Amino acid sequence: MVKPDSAPVKGRPRDPAVEARVLEATLELLAEVGYQQASIDAIARRAGVSRPAVYRRWRSKADIVAQALFGQSERTAPRVSGDLRRDLRAWVDAVVARFGRPEVVQAFLGLMADLPDKRRFGLELVRPRRAHLAGTLAQPGVRPGVDQQVFLEMLVGAVFLRVATGRDVSEPAYADELTELLYHAVVGT
Repeated sequence: MVKPDSAPVKGRPRDPAVEARVLEATLELLAEVGYQQASIDAIARRAGVSRPAVYRRWRSKADIVAQALFGQSERTAPRVSGDLRRDLRAWVDAVVARFGRPEVVQAFLGLMADLPDKRRFGLELVRPRRAHLAGTLAQPGVRPGVDQQVFLEMLVGAVFLRVATGRDVSEPAYADELTELLYHAVVGT
């Protein structure tokens, strides 16, 4: 995720409210018209700022959308409770909450197509949660050698595929089934 350029600039200091207005306008447009129609011009108009004000902070629409969708999100992850099933369900619920939002559903495929550095984006999205995931996967009962990255790919990939194919991720039965599949994958039964 490319964050607004923080290098010192000459002249008048940047107004932090501009960034907040642009990000809010981006979320609104994504929910209303989708990724393809949410142009930088439309974002700037909705935010009440100029195109140059947007381009001074972000290099592309994909950068704005990535920050609007994922840069402002809560940087916490589910805590380890000692109950592996409950902890895995918390991970499932967190991923469903993140990827099931209407603006994410509307934008994610277009964003992935436009982002020049998908690997870095993926790493930045996961980095704040990695220590929590390590704790979850270090609990008694988890078979040795469970790879964090593969676990995340299974979890996020399952939710993403469901969202990408227009299916509802908010059904409790879906979260129950995904939790059970992940549980059996990490305990090896």
